[in-house]
Amino acid sequence: MRRAYAPIDVLSEEEEARIHALSLRVLEKIGLKFLSTETWPILEAAGCAVDRESGVVLFPPEVVEHYLSLAPRRFTLKARNPDNDLKLGGDEIHYGSASSAPNVLDRERGRRPGTQADFEALVKLNQALPTCGFHSGHPVEPIDTPANTRHLTSMRSWQTLSDKVTRVYSIGRIRARDSIEMTKIAHGIDDDEMKAAPRLHASINVNSPLVVDAPLIEGAMEMGAAGQASVISPVAFAGAMSPITLSGSVIQCNAECIGTIAFLQMANPGAPCFYGVLTTPVDMKSGAPAMGVPETVTGTLANGQMARRYGLPQRVMLGSTSNAPDAQGAWETMFSLWAAQLGGAHLVYHAHGWMEGGLTTGFEKTVLDSEMIGMMGALRGGIDLSDAEEAIDAITEVGAGGHFLGAAHTLSRYETAFHAPILSDWRPYEFWHADGAPDAAERATAKWKEILETYEAPPIDPGVAEALDDYIARRSREIGDDEI
Repeated sequence: MRRAYAPIDVLSEEEEARIHALSLRVLEKIGLKFLSTETWPILEAAGCAVDRESGVVLFPPEVVEHYLSLAPRRFTLKARNPDNDLKLGGDEIHYGSASSAPNVLDRERGRRPGTQADFEALVKLNQALPTCGFHSGHPVEPIDTPANTRHLTSMRSWQTLSDKVTRVYSIGRIRARDSIEMTKIAHGIDDDEMKAAPRLHASINVNSPLVVDAPLIEGAMEMGAAGQASVISPVAFAGAMSPITLSGSVIQCNAECIGTIAFLQMANPGAPCFYGVLTTPVDMKSGAPAMGVPETVTGTLANGQMARRYGLPQRVMLGSTSNAPDAQGAWETMFSLWAAQLGGAHLVYHAHGWMEGGLTTGFEKTVLDSEMIGMMGALRGGIDLSDAEEAIDAITEVGAGGHFLGAAHTLSRYETAFHAPILSDWRPYEFWHADGAPDAAERATAKWKEILETYEAPPIDPGVAEALDDYIARRSREIGDDEI
C-alpha cells in the first residue's frame, strides 16, 4: 500500500532540533549501558568512552551523528515470492502480523496458551490476507515447542506455509545465524546474495531506561554482518520505563534509538536499520500498557518526525488493550492506524490481531484488523478528474429528478468504483435480522474459518523443503539441551 497523505509534523523546527540536541546530551553525559563485553572495543575504537566496570558508554555528539549518517535511507526486504518484496524508505506502508503474544483467542475455544497448531493456523491466515504484507514474528508463541530450537521449527513454518518476508528472533548469535542459513536454503541463494539484498528483519528492544541487552545486540551484530535489517525498538511505557511526560519519553527513546543505531553502524557500516521507537503510556490505575490512546498517536507522530530528520525508515506498532474483539479494540486500533499513516511509517508490527496489550492474538481480531487496514488502503490523497467530462454527460443524461443506477456511466464502473469490504454488512436491518443478526465478531469467526478452509500453501520445491528438514534435524542434535 501507499500512504494516501503526506506525513505531518507535530514539532516545530526548533522543537525537533531541541529533541535532537537533548538526546545527544543524554548520550554524552548519562550514556547507555551496554551489557555485552563484545561491544566495548568497537565503541572505544569509534571514540566513545566505556566504563568497563559498569558498562556505561558515553557518546561524543559528533560520533553519533557521523555513524547515523552511514545507515541506508532506502532498501528492499526481498521475499521468497518477489511479488511480496517490501520497499522501504519511500511512501509505501506495510502492515504485518501480530507477534509474540503468549495467548491466543477465538470465540469458540476461548483464551488459551499458544500452541504450534495455533501458530501455523495464524501463519496461514496472514499468508492469505492481502492486507498482511509480512510476518512480524510468532503470531502467537508456540509454547509447546522447545524454546531452544523453536526458531528452527518456526522458520520452517514461515518458509513453507508462506512466501512473505519474516522477522526472526535474534536472541543471540546462534538464533540469528540459523535463521539466516535457513532463509538461504529456502531462497536458493548464497552468502553474497544474502548480504547484497536483505531478506530478514529482527527487533532489538532496548531495556528502557538506557540498557542495551547483551543477547539482542549480539544477535543484531550477526544480522548486520550478514546484511540483514534490525529494528531498534525502545519500548518505554511512559510513567514506568520513561518519564511520564511525552517530552521526556520522546527524548529518552530517541537517545536510546540513535545511540544503538550508531553502534550497529560502527560494527557493520551500512547495515539496514529501522527507527522503531514506541512511545505510549501505562494505565496509572493498573500499571498495564495502554495502546491506541491519544498519547500513543502524538508520540508516534513525533517519532516519525525524528525518523525523517535522520532519514531512517520507521517501524511502528498497532494494537489494543481490549480483552475482546469489540468496539474498544476497533477504536484503539483505528487510532493507531491513523498514527501510522500520518506519522510516515514504513513497517507496522502487530497489525493483525494484537489485543490485551500484546498478551493475546485473536483470530477474530485478525480479520477485523484486516478490514480496517483495507479501508485505510482504499483512501485516496486526491480526486481523479480525468473522467469529469463523462460525469457531466451522465448528469446530462439523467437530468433533474432522475437516478444514476441505470446510467451508462454507472453501469460501466459499478463493479470496481467503490472499496469492497471483506466483513462489513451493509444490508438493511430487516435482511440482517432475518439472517440471525450476526455482529462483527460473529462475521469475523465465519471469515477466518472460511479463509483457513480455502488456504493453499505457496509452491516450494520439495528438495528445498527436504533441505530445511535436514538442517533442522542436524541443528537440533547439535543444540541438544543447551540454553543457547
